[in-house]
Amino acid sequence: MEQNISYDELVQMKQDGKIGWLDFLLKGDDAEDYKQWCQDHGEEPTETNAELYVEMTDEKVMEQIVTM
Repeated sequence: MEQNISYDELVQMKQDGKIGWLDFLLKGDDAEDYKQWCQDHGEEPTETNAELYVEMTDEKVMEQIVTM
């Protein structure tokens, strides 16, 4: 089993170009949510839909912050 990687480490790895969006999600705390999202939408996990998922969830978080 792979050791848990902190969010900050994942961000640094992404910024350094060591991982893409797919690995960013699959190695992070949101892995199960992302896999469920893929299943709910009849998709296989890919780099493209991983990036879409990140964009969508970031927008959702920002909307929640603004409405507080």
